[in-house]
Amino acid sequence: MPKEPHAPISPTDLLLWEKDRYLSVLAGKIQGIRLLSLDIFDTLLFRTCANPSDVFAEIAEQAHRNGFLKTYVSPEAFKEMRIRAEHKARAKQTARTGFGEVTLELIYEEIPEAIGRRDELARMEVEVEAEFCYVNPHITSLLYACKKERIPVALLSDMYLSSEQLRRILASAGLDLSQVDTLLVSSEEREGKSSGHLFARLKEFYPQIDSQSILHIGDNIAADVEGASKAGIRGLHYPVILEHFESIHHWEFVRHGDVLPEWKSLRKLAAASDFAAGYEEKERVLYQFGTDVIGPFLHTLCEWVLDICVQEGVTCVNPLMREAYLLAPMLEQAAQLRGMELQVKPVYVSRQATFMAGLEHFGEDELAYLLNIQGLKVRELFDVLGVGLDERDFELYLEKPIEACKYITGDNGETIYSLLYNYLQSESGQSKLSASIERHRQHLVGYLTQEFGSPNRLVTIDIGFQGTIQGALEKIVRLAGLQPEMLHLLAVGTNRLDELRLQGMDIRSMLRSGSGGSESGKRIARTPAFLEELMMGGFGSTLRYSEDDSGRISPIQAQLHRSEEEYAGKLACQKGALAFQRYYAYLLQQKDGRLSRASMHPEEWSKPLHRVLAMPKPEEARVLGDLTHQDNFCTEYIALICEAVAEEWYLAGPEAFLNSCNYAPSVMNVNWPQGMATRRFPYYLYHYYLQLADGFGSQAMIFDTLQRVKKDGIVSLMLYGTGAFAEQVLKAAWFHGLHISYWIDPAVEANTAPWGRFSYKTLEQARALSEASGRTAPAFLIATLSELETYPSRILKAFEGSDLTPKLYQLRP
Repeated sequence: MPKEPHAPISPTDLLLWEKDRYLSVLAGKIQGIRLLSLDIFDTLLFRTCANPSDVFAEIAEQAHRNGFLKTYVSPEAFKEMRIRAEHKARAKQTARTGFGEVTLELIYEEIPEAIGRRDELARMEVEVEAEFCYVNPHITSLLYACKKERIPVALLSDMYLSSEQLRRILASAGLDLSQVDTLLVSSEEREGKSSGHLFARLKEFYPQIDSQSILHIGDNIAADVEGASKAGIRGLHYPVILEHFESIHHWEFVRHGDVLPEWKSLRKLAAASDFAAGYEEKERVLYQFGTDVIGPFLHTLCEWVLDICVQEGVTCVNPLMREAYLLAPMLEQAAQLRGMELQVKPVYVSRQATFMAGLEHFGEDELAYLLNIQGLKVRELFDVLGVGLDERDFELYLEKPIEACKYITGDNGETIYSLLYNYLQSESGQSKLSASIERHRQHLVGYLTQEFGSPNRLVTIDIGFQGTIQGALEKIVRLAGLQPEMLHLLAVGTNRLDELRLQGMDIRSMLRSGSGGSESGKRIARTPAFLEELMMGGFGSTLRYSEDDSGRISPIQAQLHRSEEEYAGKLACQKGALAFQRYYAYLLQQKDGRLSRASMHPEEWSKPLHRVLAMPKPEEARVLGDLTHQDNFCTEYIALICEAVAEEWYLAGPEAFLNSCNYAPSVMNVNWPQGMATRRFPYYLYHYYLQLADGFGSQAMIFDTLQRVKKDGIVSLMLYGTGAFAEQVLKAAWFHGLHISYWIDPAVEANTAPWGRFSYKTLEQARALSEASGRTAPAFLIATLSELETYPSRILKAFEGSDLTPKLYQLRP
């Protein structure tokens, strides 16, 4: 089983920062730093909300309770007012003084006194920020490591809060302020980082330190890297919180809206903790999948199990192998992090291992069930039955599939299938089957007695879904003359659990997949293959049990055939899941009382996994779909999770393909329909849910246009357009990793100061720059939904007579 240290995450661990993907480049080099400078928000401090502006909505909630805000002003309305108030304050300050940095007090002067008490609202904002903020343990670890080396530490922030207000927030988040030598804030210094001014001011405090010996770390390239460079200071980009198109969290937002907003930054931090493992790219993808998706889902299951253990007084649990390979250490770690005493002892059991032991007799129904298993071979049939071949010679056909035996004729003119059927129904065959049933039952009950003392008192834990193994266990111990007193806990349960409960079983599920069930439960039950595979180790399912000469009974397990690469990827995912648990415990402790445990909201905590199943990224469909799956019930058949199907199934398009996946496995056997569709039509599902989320607005059109740009291999464009819509397109291009150097805005003068990383230009200047560069023809992104003919004509006219013919990208449905 994967073994990870149970030591909690701590900011005082002076080596923790070396495990951070972005900070690890400094390993062995901090002695060369003479001054460490850190950005504050989204670098040193993280928030327990999806977006910084969510703080404003919480201010309104609390202000309503305290009578400081009129009740007719909703939290969302106040949030929008607060954002607009800041924009107005900055505009006024720029007009009045020439610089746009403002204070919190200036912002609240723009809030009408009639809607609430501005002084109280401003005071509450600092308090709410403190409630939401926590220190990034990676950056704090580096800070303390530098202080141990007697390296001074400065904090620099482009922020409307004062240095005193920031100190209160930092102290509330748990930072030892005695370790901070200097704190500079743009609201007090009247200039920010992007211009280089704040860094120049920093250098005034440390004139004896050479600029190249100063290192600044921050999340914003323009402010923290380019701004630092203007002052001759080295900047290290720290994009842990940064959102972009390929981000798992963006895809979750498109499918579900904000998912686990309180935990969003924590999940991103855990995903950035992978450097120490030295992973290859595929392993890194799966490690992050463990921290971001598998970890949250399985830890929720662990917390739910622990809650029940507390309620029921349970001190020992028995997760079913093979999933217990990961679930057992996660249960152990969850209990330890929670301070609980819990013994976790896996039980080696499976559908095949319980099949014969759970029968009262072997009749026609049981035989028909086995003979209809797809791909089952003659040898595999006799293996699961435990019946010898001395009365009938099938030696020549052992490796033949049962289905093929229907068409193979023996010496006496009968088909091999008929011979098999008649042999197993004969008196001799039935006698052997009865003996096999008794032997299987004795071995299984003996194994349970040997390992657990009371075979009738297990507390099983499983992913789900039908309760087949659980029902078989209870029947087996009952047939052995014992009264079952078992408790069965499943992550997801189907309607069949209701039937089992009617039979007297205590079987419970965290999520329900049948009628009245949750969307996540239904999707997980439909497509469990890669979840199960990522939880398993390098051994197969339990086939049966054998007794040695000393009377010890041991499980016999199937052989697995996996590549070393696949094993390594699974292990990386499992380590990621275990890492997530430690980061979860860190934040839960940091925000004691403010955040609820995952088990309180299992449906919400299942959404990351549901999103992957329902709307996978192309990379996820590729990596997860290439995993192999072995069912191990009677047959050793192994297949890719996304096994190829005939091209004809795709010809009618993605929607028709997904509909076809409803056919029975004998017609079209698809484990993961959405994964298959994404591998063939990479962005179909994303586009579909983007349209739904946007109410069939312009977002899908913008996305389609940007996809065309990227498909053509273009990474840098000029933007042509005006107003809020053009700004929206500009930000979307950045979000997709495209570079917009120049914005040609017909309504803005070319010498206007830009608000972002671009320059305003005229079409004439754009032509001159293109011709001077000597490169290929420029590409223009045309941002308009109205001037569909005018704007392209203007661009082409501006380039008349030039050797360069611009490439135009327009938003088209």
